[in-house]
Amino acid sequence: MNIKKLIKLVVLVLIITGISSLACVSFDKFDADRKEFSFEMNSLGLNSIGYSNATIISDGYNGTYWNTATSEDPSVAVDSNGAIHVVWQDGTDGVWGSDYEIMYVNYTSNQGWSNVTVISDGYAGSYWNDGYSADPIIAVDSENKLHVIFEDDTDGIWGTDYEIMYVSYTPTTGWSNVTIISDGYDGSYWNDGNSYDASFAIDTENNIHVVWYDYTVGVWGSDTEIMYTQYLEGIGWSNVSVISDGYGGSYWNDASSIHPKIAVDNGDIHVVWDDQTDGIWGTDYEIMHVEYTEGSGWSNATVISDGYDGSYWNEGYSEHPAIACNDNEVHVVWHDNTGGAWGTDYEIMHVKYMEGSGWSNVSVISDGYGGSYWNDDYSYYPEIVADYNGNIHVVWHENTDGIWGIDVEIMYVNYTNIHGWSNVSVISDGYGGSYWNDGLSRYPEICLGSSSLYVVWQDGTDGMWGTDYEIMFTELNIPPPETPGPSPPSIPLGLYFLIPIVLATIGLAYYKKQKF
Repeated sequence: MNIKKLIKLVVLVLIITGISSLACVSFDKFDADRKEFSFEMNSLGLNSIGYSNATIISDGYNGTYWNTATSEDPSVAVDSNGAIHVVWQDGTDGVWGSDYEIMYVNYTSNQGWSNVTVISDGYAGSYWNDGYSADPIIAVDSENKLHVIFEDDTDGIWGTDYEIMYVSYTPTTGWSNVTIISDGYDGSYWNDGNSYDASFAIDTENNIHVVWYDYTVGVWGSDTEIMYTQYLEGIGWSNVSVISDGYGGSYWNDASSIHPKIAVDNGDIHVVWDDQTDGIWGTDYEIMHVEYTEGSGWSNATVISDGYDGSYWNEGYSEHPAIACNDNEVHVVWHDNTGGAWGTDYEIMHVKYMEGSGWSNVSVISDGYGGSYWNDDYSYYPEIVADYNGNIHVVWHENTDGIWGIDVEIMYVNYTNIHGWSNVSVISDGYGGSYWNDGLSRYPEICLGSSSLYVVWQDGTDGMWGTDYEIMFTELNIPPPETPGPSPPSIPLGLYFLIPIVLATIGLAYYKKQKF
């Protein structure tokens, strides 16, 4: 090839490059599917987070292993002094009898873990609570007062059904006696069905908001509904309200509404549950949501686990939701057996609500990191919390086998605005490379401390504490606040169009001047 032909070829390439660059600007700048940060950029991988070794907190105080029965269903909270408070249901016999009771321990940096205390019976030496006390939840208000609710089938003037009971603690008065809050308002004991699975939240004014599911029959029908009561300082406990049905006088919710969870955000109250009522979403279980706002009251129930943008693709069971609020965002997780690229096993799903944009589509967060669907067994019973940096943290118990063995373990993921969802980490086993936890680790609960996350669960691993289930505890690091890395110098959008046009023009002018 002679020099003239070579120059001609170079000029033609310059012209074509300029024109094609113009076309590429349109694709690169406005393709809605492009993602600035991909899952592969997430720095959290399997077992790469900071967490402590699991500790038994329900037995072994001062070397005495007296707790010889099943310890189950724990709940954890932390106060403003950094003290950690844990409750659970326990079948160990004692002066309180042979029934299940609610037990309590705390941790302070000076004293370590305390001995176990029964808080559901024995007030002033009277052991009147002879029924089954179960499913406790604990929370701390802004004055560091402890509040605990649980379900109980002890008989009384309220009847022989399960009711929701409440106790509180202050340093000056100690633990209170038990109070029935699901029945007996103004002396009327109308709630004659079983009340189960309570959840509660405390607002910034220390008002208490409680929900549960209830079998009591009423104008809403004979199906289970979600009931609500509140405690206001100076007023006391309110009467019970049904919030899952009867909006505007229409009782359309005619199937079971169960497993509610509640959260409070800037004065608004959010409640979610799983529901079997049929609708355009199908005949499967879905997650429903209601909201209470001052001036408007309770909203109608809305399905949030299906129907995004009119597409009803979620055809499996959506069950056991958990909820957290974070700066006017609402985050909900649950376990779900809808099939997809992740397989046909149960996975943990997530949706988010933002003012102005509404509810997002559903995302699977327990599998599929980096396009790898390795989590091929059941993921169950998630819990969620939001931290001060805007990160979201989720735990659940998991049946998938791995280097941790073939037992059930507690898994963890988090979400940050820059990196998205992390990969899954096992936090109940494998500390320091030692996989000693070979029992069933189930039903985790999580809470937020000043600089750490605290997780508790029930565990069937054997040890010097015996062969019974015990309550285990671990502490996790909170990821630090994130800031984007340095960006290359920006080029005004207009220049993206101008540069290829100039290149093409120069090339064309040069081409015309040549005499080939």
